[in-house]
Amino acid sequence: MPKYFLETSAFLKRYKDEAGSDIVNSLFINRHELFYLNLAIIEIRKVFYRLRKYPLQQDDPITEEEFNALSSRFAKDILQMKRIEFTEEMIGQAITILERVWVPNIFDLTQLSAYLIAKKEYPDIIFVCSDERSKLIEGVKQFVQEGDIIVPRGI
Repeated sequence: MPKYFLETSAFLKRYKDEAGSDIVNSLFINRHELFYLNLAIIEIRKVFYRLRKYPLQQDDPITEEEFNALSSRFAKDILQMKRIEFTEEMIGQAITILERVWVPNIFDLTQLSAYLIAKKEYPDIIFVCSDERSKLIEGVKQFVQEGDIIVPRGI
């Protein structure tokens, strides 16, 4: 069964209809083995709160009802996924990453660290990332083959 590690920007495509959402949704529909870092919960919930209470100019604010529906859907989704806990080993992996490539965002660095540690246990796991503005995709390419990365952009 194919295995996929969803970093936050890709994971969020499940809850915000945008380019690439179809690809992320298909990973859930087809019952692949999906992984996430426990810290992604904070990032995803933060986006839900931003959309509800602190929308940015480019955001379409959501109602309390929509917020509750997103929260409920997210809770159900993570129950069908494998949770990876952030560990001391990942801190060491982050240092190794920084020696090879600059990843300025701390959450991106933790996501990449978690993925690389998971890849030791699951060599066939694929990294799903859609944050092309960050250095994350550039960083992951320093450690794995291009075929081990999916960037959901839409069809």
